[in-house]
Amino acid sequence: MKSSTLLLGLSLLLPGALPGAQPAPAPAKVAVASVEEREYAESSRLSGVIDFDRISEVSGEVSGLITEQLAVEGSLVRQGDPLVRLNSDLILKDMDIKRREQAQVGADIQNVGGSLKRLERLLKNNSASRQAYDEALFDLQALEQKRATLGQQLQRLELQLEKSTVRAPFDGLVLAKLKERGEWLTPGSPVCRLASTADVIAKIAISESLVRYQRPGGSVGISIESMDREFEGRTLGFSPVADLRSKSALLKIGLPYESGMIQNMTVSAEIPSGARRTLRMVPRDALVRIEGQDFVYTIEENTAKMVPVEIAVRNGEFLGVSEPPLRAGMLVVVDGNDRLRPDQPVTVVTR
Repeated sequence: MKSSTLLLGLSLLLPGALPGAQPAPAPAKVAVASVEEREYAESSRLSGVIDFDRISEVSGEVSGLITEQLAVEGSLVRQGDPLVRLNSDLILKDMDIKRREQAQVGADIQNVGGSLKRLERLLKNNSASRQAYDEALFDLQALEQKRATLGQQLQRLELQLEKSTVRAPFDGLVLAKLKERGEWLTPGSPVCRLASTADVIAKIAISESLVRYQRPGGSVGISIESMDREFEGRTLGFSPVADLRSKSALLKIGLPYESGMIQNMTVSAEIPSGARRTLRMVPRDALVRIEGQDFVYTIEENTAKMVPVEIAVRNGEFLGVSEPPLRAGMLVVVDGNDRLRPDQPVTVVTR
């Protein structure tokens, strides 16, 4: 009887010993980061497209038959890379002829020069006439002038040979090739459309009411869903003409080029939409989204507390929270929050 009474007392003191009782959850291991305060402008997420601020229809300076078309749509080229080569057989033949003419004139100059020296010696002894000497001097000067002219003609042919290869004027992406092998190229005819990879921009149409919040050089968060990539862009300015119907202005944001970017590809941008103010900044990894609502877990007395937040700014790896209850210096969970439950005990570890 005493043994039964003792067991009953223990069962009342230890609820976990009763059938069906749930043990308390073990502390979850989490990594945390501190909430910071920074000054930012609120932003709105708007869509736009990728474009290039410098696009050139590269053309040739000389005429000729295209023997090599090296520009491939979608390929990257470096400044100076050949895009098109023209047939140069006639140029090479003309250069050979000019070199032979130069050699012949050089031999004539040597012959006339020798005669002039002999006439000069004879003239001193009065054994030759002044007229014969002057005629020989004139012939020598004419030959030297002809040699100089041939040299310039040869330089022109060499320049023409160099220009028979159309080269890329800058580092770029070939958007379209406009000529094919076997076609005749005339001066000024474009061979391809080339976009500068140093001048990639995102074009975003924004309301005129937001124009005053944009600052040249300001940082703008850009995401490209089709590439699953995020970038930090820089505000460059506006196109000088606004749309009459929509009353919108075209904002240009500079981006670093990355392989896979395509003209007119859709992008999303966090565009400043209000005056600058102090926001609480938390890492993106701290965000937990449940049924369309944004939350973060804070740590209070080694316990996870779920706190709803309103995102005002997305800037790279950080989110700006506009309203309390977050405060600077609070700890938020950045790793392990996907498996946390509200009021669950936690153990903070270093990532």
